[in-house]
Amino acid sequence: MLEPVTKTIEVSCSQQQAFNIFCDMPAWWPLDKRSMSLMQAGGPAKMLTVDAQLGGEIVETAIDDVTHHWGTFTKFSPHHHLQLDFHMGLPAAKSGQVDVHFTPLSATTTRVELIHSNWEGYEDMAEMMRNGYGSSWGMLFEEAYAAACAS
Repeated sequence: MLEPVTKTIEVSCSQQQAFNIFCDMPAWWPLDKRSMSLMQAGGPAKMLTVDAQLGGEIVETAIDDVTHHWGTFTKFSPHHHLQLDFHMGLPAAKSGQVDVHFTPLSATTTRVELIHSNWEGYEDMAEMMRNGYGSSWGMLFEEAYAAACAS
């Protein structure tokens, strides 16, 4: 069993703001660095759509207008916790799990913990996915998301 990737940061905004910013992934996710379109169509994605609710999906529209389903919200407790089956363009049956917890430390500071687990869900790609996201969440979560919370 592969160990989960866990990233924990403190952001300078309220718990509600931290949660809302995370759900507004199109505003902070660097599609020019991480998207299916880059790998399959040779350019950054046109857009990312996030239906932030239980059962809602994250969908990328690629530069060639092909859509890629990234994941589905499987738990959604506004301002506290969300969980995704996360497969970023792979078949939905091959997915890991991303949990994000939002803990208020004060009225203006929130601890946000992201745990990406269930690597075995990616089947034969488990180790490759673990290695890739092990480093990518640093850029995506610790840098891009944290910067969005600071603005």
